[in-house]
Amino acid sequence: MPTNYPEPVDLTKILEPYEGEWVALSSDQKRVVGHGPTPHDALEMAKEKGEKDPILFGVPDAYSSHFL
Repeated sequence: MPTNYPEPVDLTKILEPYEGEWVALSSDQKRVVGHGPTPHDALEMAKEKGEKDPILFGVPDAYSSHFL
């Protein structure tokens, strides 16, 4: 039975400056549209930039590769 999985996205370069913060990515996963110490801060910044469907997650202090 075939299964369609999304292609892995390497976010290392765009997330490295945000270690230890919450980040909101654009829905295409190509841009950081918000960031801050709390999820609320990241989402508010994304909304101010007009992003309707951001992807929100915390970036660990010790950055390593992540797959969405």
